[in-house]
Amino acid sequence: MFRATTPKQVFIFDLNPAMFARILITYAQGDEIILEKNENDLTVEEEIDNGGSITGYKAWFRMTQEEANMFKARSTKKVYVQVRALTFSGEALASRIEQVNVHDVLNEEVLTL
Repeated sequence: MFRATTPKQVFIFDLNPAMFARILITYAQGDEIILEKNENDLTVEEEIDNGGSITGYKAWFRMTQEEANMFKARSTKKVYVQVRALTFSGEALASRIEQVNVHDVLNEEVLTL
């Protein structure tokens, strides 16, 4: 992801995200949580194969330029993201922690219309 842009963040679910009472997406750099998003921030789309069957679900959101600027590109501390979910029956689930590459821009000004 590039700082000062509006990167689209995509997450693939095997189960319909509507089946979860809560979804928490956490971005951390070093030992500090930088950004968190939840189920209300996501747009969910069905993934459908050629036969018309649902094969999974794609949930996504776009970071704002301000949010992308919260991450440091030249830091020795890597950026990690993890999705956690809570079922309506109280079961807490977690994804693997994934690394996100952050790239700098020459001018981090937030562009506006």
